[in-house]
Amino acid sequence: MFDQHTGSKKGVGGSSPGCPLHGGSETSASMLSPCIPHTDIHVPTEFRQCLEDSGLKQSLAAVLLVLSLGGAPDVRQPASKAEPPLRTKEVSLLDIVHRPSDPFQQFPESFPLQVAVFWTNPGPDPESPLALVHCLKEMGIPFFVTRVLGQALRHRLVILYPSVDSHTFTQPQADQLTTFVRQGGYIFAQNVFWGGMQSLFGFRSFAASRGRYHIAFSTTTDPVMKYLNRPEEREVSLGSDRFPEVTWSNGYVADPGAEVLAQFDDGTAALLTNSIGKGRVYLLGLSLLDVVLRSQNDRDYEAQRHYVNAFEPGADVWLLILRAWYENYGEDWVRLATIPGGQRSALLLSHDVDWENSFAPCLDFARIERANQASSTLFIQTKYVDDANSQRFFFEPNLETLRQLKSGGSTIGSHSIIHSRGFNKFALGSGHEGYPSYQPRGLGFDTASGATVFGEVRVSKELLDGEIPGQDTIFFRAGHLRVPQSLPEALERSGYQFDSSFTDDDVLSNFPFALPRNFGFEEDSKIYEFPVTIEDEESPGFAKRVPQALEVILANAENGAVSVVLIHSNESHEKGAAEQHLLRQLPADIIKTDMVTFATFWRARDHLQWRMAATSMPAQVVLHAKSDDSVTGITFEFQRRIATVTGGATLSQDGHHVVLPKLEAGRSVSLGIHYLH
Repeated sequence: MFDQHTGSKKGVGGSSPGCPLHGGSETSASMLSPCIPHTDIHVPTEFRQCLEDSGLKQSLAAVLLVLSLGGAPDVRQPASKAEPPLRTKEVSLLDIVHRPSDPFQQFPESFPLQVAVFWTNPGPDPESPLALVHCLKEMGIPFFVTRVLGQALRHRLVILYPSVDSHTFTQPQADQLTTFVRQGGYIFAQNVFWGGMQSLFGFRSFAASRGRYHIAFSTTTDPVMKYLNRPEEREVSLGSDRFPEVTWSNGYVADPGAEVLAQFDDGTAALLTNSIGKGRVYLLGLSLLDVVLRSQNDRDYEAQRHYVNAFEPGADVWLLILRAWYENYGEDWVRLATIPGGQRSALLLSHDVDWENSFAPCLDFARIERANQASSTLFIQTKYVDDANSQRFFFEPNLETLRQLKSGGSTIGSHSIIHSRGFNKFALGSGHEGYPSYQPRGLGFDTASGATVFGEVRVSKELLDGEIPGQDTIFFRAGHLRVPQSLPEALERSGYQFDSSFTDDDVLSNFPFALPRNFGFEEDSKIYEFPVTIEDEESPGFAKRVPQALEVILANAENGAVSVVLIHSNESHEKGAAEQHLLRQLPADIIKTDMVTFATFWRARDHLQWRMAATSMPAQVVLHAKSDDSVTGITFEFQRRIATVTGGATLSQDGHHVVLPKLEAGRSVSLGIHYLH
């Protein structure tokens, strides 16, 4: 059933039909990938030999085929030698700690360069500013939230969010806004309905609709279009035409003096700009909740043009427009960069280890990565039970291989226990599941018994942390990228920090983002999502798609976004050569690292507290920063060119980027910034 309020059409997180990660169609047993080994039912060798010349041979083959497709119960013989019990480390069941719900308290005013967000409807049933918070924080734009118009208008840049109707402002306040723009202020707003503001925002009329499916950006030279330079960024989808209705939009008819920057498919204006005096306004006929947050929650109307392995910036275009707006109209602006060390982008390498023969090839990948100054994260399926899909393999010598990889610098995450296609339908569970009492079984292609979300998340962490010295499992990737609605809660309460269970193309975003609780629109969880950009199984295979993968990576690099690569470790000959070829083709300003290392940086970046302070010298300012976590590589980008910087920071060659020294958890640093005159 389709939820008209939320736009959910998959049961949150349901994988797109025909997922290329696993060969497309789910109806053919012959299309199973290394993630689900082809041997579904074991027949003892002696029994097979005695039937070799028997008339029962064809009958047996038919029976086995029926059983394998129908999800037969496990009929394997017991292992000839029982493995010793696995070691575990206790995983505490944590309580959910809610953040302050008051955005004024969360995002206070602290320095003049901040963008002022005027929250227009904090009434009894307000729309949370969470979608806008995602946009601004991911772009590193400083901001505060207020309900005091005079406070907002002290700042050069103002965002009116989430809408403006006849109850939002009095006429004197509307006059204040017009005067603010005439005198050189800049406003970005969405969904302005009030006729009293038509002349300011440059429209004659508007029409609401749920029947608009595409947006095309004009070829204008307006500065907010700065980063939209690729075809995929110049036209975006709001939903598949398979749906009779998609998200709400407001199409505007522009005044003659206003400029239309983007149009809906019915010809009305989706984004327009109007110049008033020394200032300028921008008006968007969509909600960022719908085109950014809904997409990141995978609750859009199938707006993606691809599922994986393509450049799909459908949500990112709005982040990039806001970034360009800030950079063009902000005076002496400063922005928190997305990539550490002043670099342009990051390639995050990962391997899914989800088959009995997938462990040893990881050693080959590790050697290739070390030779190319790279590293990767291994997502391990902790399969300690036999079932209809595969036999258990989380035992020696595979465990010793993992220990060797860990000691060699690889990082490790969880890839669940039974790797079920039905994971998105699992119940949450009690949170008290543990080894060895937790005994899930895959019964067939997407069915299971005894399995819960907590069990797959918590017990796999217990085992990895218990068997691998020094391991603290904080990263998760769901088998087959099937995501249950309860996943953020299960991960957060089990002590995880990061997830990689979506694809960039499916959520229309190539930047990491905080995962909202229950995939809602009100509050973020403590989990950060790192969607998969490139994977290895879509035809014709990763080894034959390296040039296309490189083009996607370079497209992301232009925007300061990251690219996550998923390579299954079922073999290392062709895939290893392809990975090496990709690594050797990367420009020097794209970091090659593992997912845990970059994710730890991103989390610290998101929590960073910082402000700019003026001094008595016009060309000198002070940057104050404090981190909750120990972190290296935090970088700031400056509009003005810098001559020198103090406090142990490093100045880039271009003079516009400052890399902070290592920040210790809880400690503050102050850096003197001296601009060139």
